[in-house]
Amino acid sequence: MARSLPRLSGPRQGRRLPPRALLAAAPVLILTALAAAAGALWGFRVVGTVESTVMKRMEAATPDLAVSPQMTGTLVMKRLPPIVTNLAAPANTWVRLEAAVLLEQKAALGADPLVGAITEDILGFLRSVTAQQMEGAAGLRNLREDLTERVAIRSKGVVRDIVIETLVVQ
Repeated sequence: MARSLPRLSGPRQGRRLPPRALLAAAPVLILTALAAAAGALWGFRVVGTVESTVMKRMEAATPDLAVSPQMTGTLVMKRLPPIVTNLAAPANTWVRLEAAVLLEQKAALGADPLVGAITEDILGFLRSVTAQQMEGAAGLRNLREDLTERVAIRSKGVVRDIVIETLVVQ
């Protein structure tokens, strides 16, 4: 007794949508295309407005960002080698200082011995500083002022300023 299996019908080849379905889908497709176009146009307009506003603000702010005449002209920045040393207190506290000095262009050519002496002087000074003295914005300002004064004295006025690039206390 062999049973015959029912024949399952698969998808019909060349099946077409009825015209009513096309008529119902057409307004949805048209509205979707219009919404996408309107969104793209609005996005381009907003981007253009933001760009023009930013450019106007940058142009207006440029005169306020004038460079200090003291920092231009014949000054050259010379990097000091990284300085790593322990602090006076607390015990086992280390500091790493990376800095640069601003000096006259004439003196920059033969500044290697001067840079070595400045580095040595800063190293000795940092060994006498405590971590509490460098704490906070006021401590950093005081440290910078002290270093600037020491560097000016050591260089006999050749070095104008010191720039602290990195200061890590661990």
